[in-house]
Amino acid sequence: MGQYFWIAIPAELFFQHCGETMEKHRAHAYVEKINRRSGKRNYVKYNKENQSAFLKSFSSADYHGFFLSTYPFSDQETSVDSGVFYDSPVAEYTIAGSGGYETDRTREIIHLRQIMKQADKSAKAFFAALQRSLKKIPDLRDTLSSGNKNYFYLPTSKSIIPPKAHSRLITLPWEEHCLSKDLVYQQQ
Repeated sequence: MGQYFWIAIPAELFFQHCGETMEKHRAHAYVEKINRRSGKRNYVKYNKENQSAFLKSFSSADYHGFFLSTYPFSDQETSVDSGVFYDSPVAEYTIAGSGGYETDRTREIIHLRQIMKQADKSAKAFFAALQRSLKKIPDLRDTLSSGNKNYFYLPTSKSIIPPKAHSRLITLPWEEHCLSKDLVYQQQ
């Protein structure tokens, strides 16, 4: 069975806290953007020089999700092929992420999952270390009221909505859709 982790914090804070863990485990982060007209996928790789552009991707209309990978891509590689994170052998080293979109009224839960049930040991070690690191965030609480899943969150006055709430299948703005359908998690 794959591993899952849910946390409702701003994407900027998420990457602040996982940066050291990523360095230690030689992991890299990539935001996936899909052009709404052409369907072409584009990846933005995280590094300290492009941190602000990387984080702006989360509020882009083309934002689709992100990946954390311990796969040893060559350092000279600046672009990644479309769909490579779901193909073997890269999938064994990869954690898929969704969510993180935030406005002045709502915060979307970040959802992480190991793609492969039999992940590489470097990916397993990174995912476990990442979860431990995130759980140490000051003021972090667990269990938003919804089902039997264990959700972590930083208290906020904003409405917390599920991951992938900004789906391209929704015709209303995603925020309005979630609020109108009462797809909001309650903080305890």
